[in-house]
Amino acid sequence: MIDLSETLKKLNNELSRTNIGDFCIYHYSSRPSLLLVGSFDFSYYHNVEIAFNEVSFVICPGGIFTVDHFRLATKDELQRLYEVSYGYNDTPTICLEDTTFNTKFFIAASEVNYSFQNVYYYKKESLAENERIADWVT
Repeated sequence: MIDLSETLKKLNNELSRTNIGDFCIYHYSSRPSLLLVGSFDFSYYHNVEIAFNEVSFVICPGGIFTVDHFRLATKDELQRLYEVSYGYNDTPTICLEDTTFNTKFFIAASEVNYSFQNVYYYKKESLAENERIADWVT
């Protein structure tokens, strides 16, 4: 089993070396998996993709929101989430936190993977390693 807290610790460490702070839900499927992307400038690209697998519960905005720290939810947070989900959620829960404004969002998922790559929202002729064009660009 993959240690979620270790994965989140590594993600935080890598994000701390970037200017990425804005995130949004890019894709949410019935598998269920959720793809969260992060960028400094969503007008042109995103730089990180965070895949949450076996998602059972989500409390996140539908638009762009700020996150500066990813961690496992605390016992108190889990208790409050258990109450609002009527006991439905029994999956590990990740807290997406903006410590500056004390906002917290939650995604319950069994697994988290991430990759750093530049995904452009426009046609670009030559791509370097870890670069690609978004699937929806025509």
